[in-house]
Amino acid sequence: MLRTLVLKRSLGLHSHFHHLLLRRCSSSAAPNSSADAETRKYAGYAALLLFCGGATYYTFPLPDDAKHKKAQIFRYAPLPEDLHTVSNWSGTHEVQTRNFLQPENAEQLERALREARSRIRPVGSGLSPNGIGLSRTGMVNLALMDGILDVDKQSKTVRVQAGIRVQQLVDGLKDHGLTLQNFASIREQQIGGIIQVGAHGTGARLPPIDEQVIAMKLVTPAKGTIEISKDKDPELFYLARCGLGGLGVVAEVTLQCVDRQELVEHTVVSTMNEIKKNHKKLLSENKHVKYLYIPYTDSVVVVRCNPVSKWKGPPKFKPQYTKDEAIQHVRDLYRESLKKYGIPKKVLDKLVRVQRRFLWGGGLDNNKIAWIKWETVCLPEEKGGLGIKDINMFNLALIDKWRWNLFHNEG
Repeated sequence: MLRTLVLKRSLGLHSHFHHLLLRRCSSSAAPNSSADAETRKYAGYAALLLFCGGATYYTFPLPDDAKHKKAQIFRYAPLPEDLHTVSNWSGTHEVQTRNFLQPENAEQLERALREARSRIRPVGSGLSPNGIGLSRTGMVNLALMDGILDVDKQSKTVRVQAGIRVQQLVDGLKDHGLTLQNFASIREQQIGGIIQVGAHGTGARLPPIDEQVIAMKLVTPAKGTIEISKDKDPELFYLARCGLGGLGVVAEVTLQCVDRQELVEHTVVSTMNEIKKNHKKLLSENKHVKYLYIPYTDSVVVVRCNPVSKWKGPPKFKPQYTKDEAIQHVRDLYRESLKKYGIPKKVLDKLVRVQRRFLWGGGLDNNKIAWIKWETVCLPEEKGGLGIKDINMFNLALIDKWRWNLFHNEG
């Protein structure tokens, strides 16, 4: 009996100690497992950081001959040499094509369209905000067909190739006393493109630019070159003037011009309420009107252009001073500045020292022995020098040139 009781007590104590031991082991294992998890997490972060750093280092666009760039993890396949990337002016649309044609004359254009055997879209200077002229199947650009073919001063017409830019055409018409009825301040558009998209006029009484077209030549794959005008196939002519390149490629255009005239421009800053109030009046009283809205403000820049004949001119009263008398003080100030405000001699001497040390291969803090006189170095090449200009003489010559221009213009 006593032995049994002692055995039970010993078993109970043993189980109690065993339970305490298990609790201690489990409680000590829990912190160890959480610490291991934290260690693994930060080790993963460190590995990811090292990988990103290495990938950035080896893929950064360094020169090919860089000695420390020994490997390149990511390699991109180079674009084929015959693949052309074409985008519009604003960069909002871009395509790549292997079929980008630029003919130099009408015969090459006809042959290119006939042999293309795929859909070809005509594309101009790319100033449109949309990508209607861009196509992966193929594009044709007439930038090399940019000549003025004929000018008729009596009828005030001009026949041009469709690839000529507006600025080129306007400059070419100056000698003939003619100009276009209206055109934008940006003049890099090709004539073929600006009429095909139906560019708007610059005033309420000025029609779109395609209204100035009186005849044109279309080049098509099936029928070759087609000549159309108001009298010859007028229905097709009416559609093709603003055809968006869908009825053929415009090769030549005959435009109705107007007499060249000088314009007076007035620019003011207005508000939205003033524009709404005076909009009809501005359109009716001015030949050319343009609004330039300033974002996130209530300000609008209003630009008005009218012929000089319509301008009321300067005040009718006689000015108190003549033109020469009015600007005489400015001339005196300019003449005085030429005498006093040249480059200081100390600055000139320092520039010469920098030139010499650079030429002899030394730095600003290093001096080397020069075996050739600096005066010899500054001689022209045909006289045995290097043609380096003497800064002091160059400064004096520039001041003398300004002084000569001033006195010459006074006369």
